[in-house]
Amino acid sequence: MENKNEILVGALTIVGIALFILGFKYLQGESLFTRSKYVYIVADRVPGITPSSPVLENDVPIGRVSDITISNSPNFPYKAIVALKLNKDVVIPKDSKFIIYALDMLGKMGVGLVRGTSNSESKETDTLSCIVKGNSIDQGVDLITQLKPRIDSTLKSFQYLATNLNNQLGSGENSLLKKAVGDLSVTLQSVNKLAGNADKMISTLNGTLTDNKANIDAIMKNVSRLTAESGKLDSILTNFQTFSGKIASLELAPTIESAKGTLEQLKKTLSLINDGDGSISKLLKEDGAYKDITKTIQSLNAVLTDLKANPKKYISLSLIDKSRTITITDTSVQQFLDNNPKAAKKVK
Repeated sequence: MENKNEILVGALTIVGIALFILGFKYLQGESLFTRSKYVYIVADRVPGITPSSPVLENDVPIGRVSDITISNSPNFPYKAIVALKLNKDVVIPKDSKFIIYALDMLGKMGVGLVRGTSNSESKETDTLSCIVKGNSIDQGVDLITQLKPRIDSTLKSFQYLATNLNNQLGSGENSLLKKAVGDLSVTLQSVNKLAGNADKMISTLNGTLTDNKANIDAIMKNVSRLTAESGKLDSILTNFQTFSGKIASLELAPTIESAKGTLEQLKKTLSLINDGDGSISKLLKEDGAYKDITKTIQSLNAVLTDLKANPKKYISLSLIDKSRTITITDTSVQQFLDNNPKAAKKVK
């Protein structure tokens, strides 16, 4: 039994180690189940190339860098020998070359295949040449060189824009910057004033609430009481609905028609007054009638004033008990007595 356990533990250990190795190789980019072949290239230098660096043809992966060593061979003294592990079905002509170039601007390097035209296929023992096209820095320099005319044009446009902006902003009295700063200052003052008013308003409101706390409490109590007495409110609403229904049932049409007739008569009367017919219109519109009435009132006031001051001038009345003789002095009365002799016997 113990032997079986030891065998099981050993088998599991071997399987674990194997899975670890396979996983490590997979993480390095090596294909675990694809048949492959090796190709060796020689180069003076291999900047940025490490084991597991990609090998590509027309940007399509065809393998990985397997190993990098320094050659001690008299044919390639102190050259870098790079072992490439390629897919088995990749055919490489004997006159093909490899290049080391930057895959992106971040500095990732790779090996590219430049396929030759020979009909002979290279063997695994053949060593092919390799050149360095440039690293990421070199490509960045090339890109900048290509973009230099555009960069110069952009810089000129930016310089022109900066000059115009400087002229517009300027430092004179009418400069936009000075105006903007002035407007900003005014705006800030307005905001500060508004904030101050808001603080005062809040303080006033707090004071009002504090001063009227008792009234507010009483109102809230009344609201609570009304809420509690919702039955009474329902009764009031029912009565109001009943009253509204009675009003709606009233025949208001005759009353409205009568009111319309009255308004028409009033409209006609006002129209007659405005047209100048009648004494009222003349009194309102003609100055002569107004002046005559004014003169009459003034004459009457003068007569009354004189009557109060000199009553005997107008009336002289003496009464004698037995003979009932009446003496009256008045100009108008005298004319009456002259025309009536019978009345004159009793009046002196």
